[in-house]
Amino acid sequence: MQYQLTESLEDYLLEIFIISQEKTNIRIKDIAKKRHVKLPSVVKALDELSKKEYIDHEKYGYVELTDYGMEKAKKLYDRHKIVYRFFYNILGLDEYSAEQAAHKIEHDLDKKTITIITKFTNFIENFPAEIRKNWNENFLYFTKTGKYKDKYFLEGGSIMTKAGEKSLGELKIRERGKIIRIKAGIGSLKSKLLDMGAVPGTIVKVDKKAPLGDPIDIQILGYHLTLRKDEAENIIIEEI
Repeated sequence: MQYQLTESLEDYLLEIFIISQEKTNIRIKDIAKKRHVKLPSVVKALDELSKKEYIDHEKYGYVELTDYGMEKAKKLYDRHKIVYRFFYNILGLDEYSAEQAAHKIEHDLDKKTITIITKFTNFIENFPAEIRKNWNENFLYFTKTGKYKDKYFLEGGSIMTKAGEKSLGELKIRERGKIIRIKAGIGSLKSKLLDMGAVPGTIVKVDKKAPLGDPIDIQILGYHLTLRKDEAENIIIEEI
């Protein structure tokens, strides 16, 4: 039978689970110490959890989760950890602040919201290390200044390429594409392209490519240019 738990009882159940990962025999005083409450408050909560079959507890005895209680506690723990990871790993709060924030809002999040937070957190955490570092640094800098630290990040970076877009270096011979944007990092070439009028929307065609893709000969606005592979990779196009 499913029993509805108050926020307070959920917190007690979660605390019992956490303590159970550290020690086999759980006493009332262990819970009181963790919860920073007096013994009578713990006894009252344990009575409620026992009536709802989440724990086994005899007066003055040890506290033990039932199978039903363990299943519920694990779900509460997973929910708490994902919200904590979101605040700590993604938003960059310190450990204490992340823990407190997770504790305050986790009870009010529905299943759909938890799912979205979980997917977003996993999405960011699974970025390649260098991209993850870049993302975190730019986000934290933006929260403090309201500005982007790295223009390369603002303009895209490899991780920011949208569906349907690719780099100029990915085009094959005789294929054409429409320039979407030119990333930072290609120095004087970017200035030269802009001076030529190669703004977003300009059509570019690949004439020749070396066997290993470096260099690449392109045709743009009636001009013929030779690009290094790394330069071509920094020109984002939409194939046409």
